[in-house]
Amino acid sequence: MKRHYAIKTTIRYYKRPCEVALLPGPHPRLRVTLEGKGTPAFDVSRWKDAPHIALANLRDDPKAVLWFTRTYGVLSWDKRKTISVREVLDNRDFLRCAWEGDAYNLFALPPAKDIWLITQPARGIELAVSALWPLIHVLFARDWAEKRIKKCENPDCAVPYFRAVRRGQKFCSQKCAVLINVHHFRAREAARKAKGESRAKAKKA
Repeated sequence: MKRHYAIKTTIRYYKRPCEVALLPGPHPRLRVTLEGKGTPAFDVSRWKDAPHIALANLRDDPKAVLWFTRTYGVLSWDKRKTISVREVLDNRDFLRCAWEGDAYNLFALPPAKDIWLITQPARGIELAVSALWPLIHVLFARDWAEKRIKKCENPDCAVPYFRAVRRGQKFCSQKCAVLINVHHFRAREAARKAKGESRAKAKKA
């Protein structure tokens, strides 16, 4: 198909300032209180990991969900003042399914809400996002299209969901790659030793 335009877009995240507190109990919830009116573009360099990676690796712990929401923002905005911790984890599980190959459901309902295009004479077209879930959707779609969505092949990895930086990357880090190589080496050595012992016993017999 002939391409007439090659458009590069800048993604800007307008993270609403808010205070988030954990309400403990049998069904823990997050209490969200908006602060201030201004919402300048958020400096994403302050994040250690991109939000879609952080959400996919989020632990089943209310305190971890509290930290995630304080760091990255609220997944979606509505009139509710409290958000169920289970709701955040359900979104995480939905993202994990897409990460592991079932991306159809994620792409079937693109989040048009909280996303809009801005034309800047000096900077071109910008994709502005004001809620976290649409931003996660956009970032996942970008990495999925570039075949960078990967899951670490170390079965014991605590944070297995990652964005590949090179073709054919199988592990999220050098640490996981070394651990698996050592495991394979020890397994081969154990098999070789067992084979040698079996031959020795056969000779004696």
